[in-house]
Formats: sequence, structure tokens, C-alpha cells
Amino acid sequence: MQITTLIENKHTNDTLKAEHGLSLYIKTDSHNILFDTGQSNLFIQNAETLKIDLKEVDIVVISHAHYDHIGGLIDFLNLNTKAKVYLKKEIFDYQYVSIRENVKKNIGFSKKLLTYKDRFVCLDTDILTFDNLYFIPNINKIYPLPKGNDILYKQKYHTFYKDDFKHELIFAIKESNGIHLFSGCAHNGILNMVSTVKETIDDVSIKTIIGGFHLVAGNHFVKNETDQEITIIAKELKKLANGAHYYTGHCTSSSAFDKLSLTLGSDLQNLVMGHNIEV
Repeated sequence: MQITTLIENKHTNDTLKAEHGLSLYIKTDSHNILFDTGQSNLFIQNAETLKIDLKEVDIVVISHAHYDHIGGLIDFLNLNTKAKVYLKKEIFDYQYVSIRENVKKNIGFSKKLLTYKDRFVCLDTDILTFDNLYFIPNINKIYPLPKGNDILYKQKYHTFYKDDFKHELIFAIKESNGIHLFSGCAHNGILNMVSTVKETIDDVSIKTIIGGFHLVAGNHFVKNETDQEITIIAKELKKLANGAHYYTGHCTSSSAFDKLSLTLGSDLQNLVMGHNIEV
């Protein structure tokens, strides 16, 4: 299986364009998969530069409802006329906002997406699996959720509710060498995601964990985990997924990455724009 980063926050290559968001292209023996779409059509431009034909994608996975993961979906659906999109049904029950120092920012999806609903496979409570692909709609809440969630809300009409992130799913692929877990932002907590996958697919070890961990830092209006709490997360990851390799970026801050690496060592690597990961 090969995984290529089409969108990531950090600009690392003059020929590729970065933005705040995440998009991964996953090629298996059976499928060409797009995991998230960033916030615009930049992932399409980067795919063209990397000679990746997105018209050959047959499965799209949307990790959750936020604009930096679903924002490029309309452009993709206009380009590719065959791929089905797998996402949580709760995505369309609300709109999504952040509230920072009483300033509201829309961070949800375009209502134009609703005109493409015939392309969607909306997941409810049951796990969907085929061809060793796992779409897991319910995530256990054993461990604390990220503190950065505190400014995030869902909205219906004029009423705001704390976001419970029921619109987030886990995507995993089972191969002969183990399980490969994909996380958009891990708003439900990366430890909760890993423990849920272990409970769901209990006969194989987790080989790879890829995506954002939502361990934010650097903004006075957002709470963030202490160094001690990040160390606890790293140690618990080692217990839950001993021997796994980690590739993270996007909403994992550089300071959190550095603290995680003290425990995870060389098993932890940054997601890099255009980088091809073979697992």
C-alpha cells in the first residue's frame, strides 16, 4: 500500500501548494482511495503535479465535517464522476463553527454539497467493512478528548451546541502486515481511536497510524495539553499499538510533535507534502 500526502499545512516543496488542511491518496491492490480533500482544490493541483490521476479514485473517505477536510469535495466530485463518498450521516444534521473570544467563524461544509447526496454513503451506527477496509462510525470515549475542542461548536438554526464530534469516523485498512489507521483530526482523541480499532479488529496488531492528532498549541484562545499530558498520550500509544509507526501533522503542533518524539522516537515522523509512504 502506498500513501501520498496531497495537502498538509506546511509548505515543503516549491512545486506543491500547501494550505491548512489534510488530504491523502491511498493506493491499495484493490482500490484508489482519497482520504479527505483539504479546504480547496489545491489537492487536485498537487495530484496533477505528482502525476496522480484522481479520476481513477473509486472511494472517498471524509473523516469529519470541518472545512479543512471536506472543503475540496465539490471540486473532486465535478472531476471524478464514479467514486462513492463515505462519511457520517451526522455531518448534514448541523453546521459547524468555532468561537474564539466571542468571534464566530464558520468551519463547516458548503450547502451545495447536498446536491451531490446520491454520491454519498452515509454511515450511521453499524461498522461497514469490505475488501479489508473498515469504516468505523462510533468511537469509544475512554480517554480524555483534546482540549483544543473547547472552541468548537455545532449549530442548528440560531442555537449553538458544544460539538460532540459524532460527525467523525475512523478509517482503517487491514493488510497482511497489520492494520493501518487513518485519522483526520482525532477530535475524539487519538487514544480513543486506537482503542476502538483494537476492539473492532482484535486479531491483528496496528502497524501504522496516520493523520492529525489535534494536539494544538501557540494560541492564547485555545487550551492545549501540558507536556506531561502529551507524554502520557505517547506512552499510552506505545502500550496500545506497540511497534506501530506514526505519521502526523496538520493539527499536531510542532511542540506536541517534539514532546511525543521523546517517547516514540524514530517511530514518529512528520507528514510531508508530496511524500510517498509505503507500508
